[in-house]
Amino acid sequence: MKARQTLRRPSNWQDFESLCKILWGEIWNCPEIQKNGRLGQEQSGVDVFGIPSNDDSYYGIQCKGKSEYNDNQYDHPQFTEQEIEMEIEKAKIFSPALTKFYLATTALNDAKIQAFVRQKNIEHRKNDLFEVHLFCWETIVDLIDENKRTHDYYVKSQNYKTNQSVAVTFENSETEIICKPKFKKQITHFRQKIVLAEPNSLFESIRKQQVFLKALTPKPMFSKEVNKSYFGFNIKVHNNGKDPIEEYKLLLNFEGDVIGLKDSNDFGMNILALPKNYFHTTYLWFDSLSGKLIPREPILVGDDTFSSERIYIKTRPVESEIFIKWKLLSKDYKNEGILTIKVKPNIITEYEDILVEDPLKVKTVEGEIEDYVTDKDDDD
Repeated sequence: MKARQTLRRPSNWQDFESLCKILWGEIWNCPEIQKNGRLGQEQSGVDVFGIPSNDDSYYGIQCKGKSEYNDNQYDHPQFTEQEIEMEIEKAKIFSPALTKFYLATTALNDAKIQAFVRQKNIEHRKNDLFEVHLFCWETIVDLIDENKRTHDYYVKSQNYKTNQSVAVTFENSETEIICKPKFKKQITHFRQKIVLAEPNSLFESIRKQQVFLKALTPKPMFSKEVNKSYFGFNIKVHNNGKDPIEEYKLLLNFEGDVIGLKDSNDFGMNILALPKNYFHTTYLWFDSLSGKLIPREPILVGDDTFSSERIYIKTRPVESEIFIKWKLLSKDYKNEGILTIKVKPNIITEYEDILVEDPLKVKTVEGEIEDYVTDKDDDD
């Protein structure tokens, strides 16, 4: 899935309200669409209202600017169920009664809140009340792309045009990748040993000598083990705008079944190896499942890129999805989005035969799935 330029949010909630009026005016084919009242007046939970051309009753929109208009740049505010309940109750007193009620927000999609709104919508339909729908920023961007008049207004208008823009992707310039970490499972077959009536003493002596010599063989002093159950990737920041982005950093939050977060999958010790980077640009914290990218150069000029150091994640040996929510902060520009990792583990089965003399001990034992650790960097 190729990353496209993410439309920046309006700079204030008034502009977001104007955007919603123009967008749904085009969708509804409703030139009579209006903002409800003026600043400071009671609005009954409705900021924008109109009658779509294919209906004969009013639809209402509540416009909620979220994280973009919050004073704390590290907050990621989102709709709460209590807040949604409150806005729905307000909309019930709008006159005349609404047929549909839209909650439009600059916040990112949230599966839990979307499910809550869907449930409220079902309840309302059963009770002959107005429908309830949620439109988060990603969905609104899709609607802007699908409606030319709004797109021209929002993207091409000098009031909204920006020369600053970034694409945050994985190293292959995509916002979604598939990772196949390795795990192993041991299956041991205990087989019946054939005991000779007259054991070959020479053969037995040679076998014991081989076992003894193997035990004396030292392991390589500088061997390095790698855990292939950790999968690695890089994150790339591309300035696809015209103006430079100054004094920037990228904040990361990892969501999903992450049970390991490191800057390396090395486990062995190599005393000859130098630190891979004296000046780190990538910082990771497993306790909070978060990270931060701070480039060496404070300015990212147009069409230039910055790549993180290698990031390694470990999950359980089951198929899952990991979401990386990123937020770019700079001197005079900010943006945010989500990267997706689809985890499809590769479980390698290893077999071992053990000879036993007791026929009652003949059996097959299937071990637990374990990390795949190897003494060589097997990248196949």
